[in-house]
Amino acid sequence: MPALSKKQQRFFGIVRAIQKGEMAPTSPETAKAAETMKKSDVKDFASTEHEGLPEKKKKSLKEFLESI
Repeated sequence: MPALSKKQQRFFGIVRAIQKGEMAPTSPETAKAAETMKKSDVKDFASTEHEGLPEKKKKSLKEFLESI
């Protein structure tokens, strides 16, 4: 499954580097994702092309209404 935004792709790029031992965790979120996610899933997200992706995914109407 591909990343939905550039921001998500970058996050999973960091998680993949942590899993490979190339860098230390940069936040508790990246550390937790590196521990709990399968390497193949992280690779799928991290390998998404940037072209055509929004910088950040906009909330859907349903997500917005649930947050109120």
